[in-house]
Amino acid sequence: SCLRYKASSACHCSPSLLSTPTVIMSSTSPSSSSPSANVAPPPPDGASCWLCLEEGPDDSGAPLVRNCSCRGSSGFAHLSCIIEYAGNTTRQIIQRGVPTVGKDSATEVRNFATGYGDAFFKCPNCKQDYQGDLKGGTTKAFLSFNQTVFPDQNLHKSLQMGKATNRLRQLDAASNADRIEGEELVSKLLASIEELKQSGVPLFDMIEANVYVHCAGFYGGMSSDEGLKKAKSFYQKARDKYVIMGGKADKYVTMGRKFDLDMREINIKIGQIESRLRGSIGRQDKAAEIKLYRDKYDCCVEDGNDVRTVNAGIKLANVLYNAYRTIETEQLLDKMVTTSHRLHGPDHRCTVNAMSILKRVKERCVSLECEEGWFEALQYENDGEKCVLRVKGPIKEPRVTDEEKTITVPSGEVRPYKGTPVMFHGLKKAAHLNGKIGDVREFCQSADRYEVHLEDKGLKPVLAKHGNLKVLFDLPDPKKESS
Repeated sequence: SCLRYKASSACHCSPSLLSTPTVIMSSTSPSSSSPSANVAPPPPDGASCWLCLEEGPDDSGAPLVRNCSCRGSSGFAHLSCIIEYAGNTTRQIIQRGVPTVGKDSATEVRNFATGYGDAFFKCPNCKQDYQGDLKGGTTKAFLSFNQTVFPDQNLHKSLQMGKATNRLRQLDAASNADRIEGEELVSKLLASIEELKQSGVPLFDMIEANVYVHCAGFYGGMSSDEGLKKAKSFYQKARDKYVIMGGKADKYVTMGRKFDLDMREINIKIGQIESRLRGSIGRQDKAAEIKLYRDKYDCCVEDGNDVRTVNAGIKLANVLYNAYRTIETEQLLDKMVTTSHRLHGPDHRCTVNAMSILKRVKERCVSLECEEGWFEALQYENDGEKCVLRVKGPIKEPRVTDEEKTITVPSGEVRPYKGTPVMFHGLKKAAHLNGKIGDVREFCQSADRYEVHLEDKGLKPVLAKHGNLKVLFDLPDPKKESS
């Protein structure tokens, strides 16, 4: 994911403008993910395909690939070999017996559907999902495989819908080629739903709801009102299915907490789209959104530390950051980097993505009195009397930090933006707050004071002059703080 700072072009002499710069961190969509996180690193010298045991490219010239959680020289393979292995493994599953929708028990069909095709999506060595470009290749192969070899047409359609959403989730609606592929896939998914309904074969409510959610996510990636309206319509269809499922508590009781979380997320997504259509982006209920993604993250942690946990942590970091809770965001992302590095290695998509976002979150965004644009505060000098800034606004992508000019200014001229971590100093009437840290959340123009929410939850928010706030560059180690 990437961060973009939207700075005002007006003179920052006006204190009211200091409360308005918006900091946006995008979600983990394909379009916003770091390119290096999508493309796997090249194999080391001497690496060979673990399936055919051959080194170097395959007969078509395609190189060895790996984009999972395997380490060292293990796990590399040719995409063609992976696809062949996955196809053979899935055929063996079919040969052991395929349940029939409408005849066999729902449990048998559900268990079969859960494991069917896993060889196309999970590495059999590290037992973790394929990522990035490799996942895109295996997903396309699965869709083709499923259309040609599956004997039960009705179950084929259900499985096709359940797995095809993986491909839809990888597409970027802002890309013309991806948009065309995505709209074709949406049409096929909707046609399959109608065919199953007309045939009288039971269609799993959860599969249908899942299709609608992913269709909504795809269209939500478009910047046009037309795309947003389609996204809202699909979320509403998904919500209707969840209402129906809510009336079948005995059937879905095992879903418990996840069912509630998904329903809450759908309602929040609908509210966000309505806000975007009204042009009031950023005015949604931040507290409800933070509560939702904190609960989703906690749910993933309880299930075990894997790719879903790291992704859930990044989503939570996203909403925290957009609510100007930078200290908590940085602490969470630091934890996600450590967790992902330990579980999946330094080259895994989750690790690269989390590290890239953390680097941007650590930037301290400030402005200067009577200066346009925004700056990144780098460090204090001369016992805090001077502050070194990197000239930033308007930001240029891709970043070339070596070419970005630095200046040194009196520290008293530096004003923090919303979300900038700060430390109190020089307070006299409230001297007990000196040394306390927190995030700038608001600017009170009438009082010319910044509202700081302290990291110490036992303390109320404080209004302070900018002269009593120092930019906090390095967060204290929570382990040392608790000891």
